[in-house]
Amino acid sequence: MKISDTKSKKIVLPVIWVLTTVSLGVWWLFLGLRQNRMATELAFRLGPGIEKEVLEKLERQSAMIKMEGAFFLFLLVSGGGTLVWLTFREEKRNKLIHDFFSTVTHEMKTPLASLRLQAESLLEEGVDPVKDKLLHRLLKDSDRIESQMDKALYLASLMRSEGLYLEELDLQRWEESLKEEWSELEIQTEWKETKVLADRRALESIFRNLLENSMQHGGATKVRILSESLPGNKIRFLFADNGKGFLGNFKLLGRLFLRHTSTSGTGVGLYIAEKLAGRMGGNFSVQNSESGGFQAELILPSYSSKSRTIL
Repeated sequence: MKISDTKSKKIVLPVIWVLTTVSLGVWWLFLGLRQNRMATELAFRLGPGIEKEVLEKLERQSAMIKMEGAFFLFLLVSGGGTLVWLTFREEKRNKLIHDFFSTVTHEMKTPLASLRLQAESLLEEGVDPVKDKLLHRLLKDSDRIESQMDKALYLASLMRSEGLYLEELDLQRWEESLKEEWSELEIQTEWKETKVLADRRALESIFRNLLENSMQHGGATKVRILSESLPGNKIRFLFADNGKGFLGNFKLLGRLFLRHTSTSGTGVGLYIAEKLAGRMGGNFSVQNSESGGFQAELILPSYSSKSRTIL
């Protein structure tokens, strides 16, 4: 199943509006002319009892309707055409920006991977403890830059409405790589439901953003992830950490580029998580847990609910 592109909708909607308004304008113009013609014909049928001034007035009204109607239709057509052209130009401009953004981000990943590889090679040699500390700091910063670039790529793909491929994912097989990638955190999992219908990269991005949020902004050292089945062929993921939680307004959490404090993030990670969950037919919500840590709830379709789908 293909979801129609939002870009084409932005062009089609102004075109529909122009066609509708112009059609109404033409209809009202012909209706006014028809009523005026009927009044003129009726005046002629009444014979010489009708004053000449009345006939002249009807003719002036007919000319006025034609002139004003034509001018009104010209405004509708020219204004609507300008709207369609501006919408098309804006979409083309946005596409160029997104393509440039994606290309630059892809190009930056290659030298960043090379830098990381060289730093890891120097760490293996263990030349100097002081330099090793700096290299660890370099690796940590490179991980942070790579994470931000991944977010940027996903944000660009969401803006372009790129498709997602929903398939069966085995959570138990995915658990080992998750713990290996986030070795700084103690990740406890409880998979009461082991299979989910989701896009692999999208689901990895959601969990990666949540884990990064817990470690960097919540100061958490332990994360618990629970999966369980829900009625209606749904799976609920409950994500909870032992961090400091969130002290601001949860309604504003996840808004793009909205910083709640001087040390808070840009909100891109949670924004991406919410949008990806919606694209996969699920829901995403966040709150503080009873223990005071950060808690997120992700609901997705189970594998038994659908076959493989492209969204």
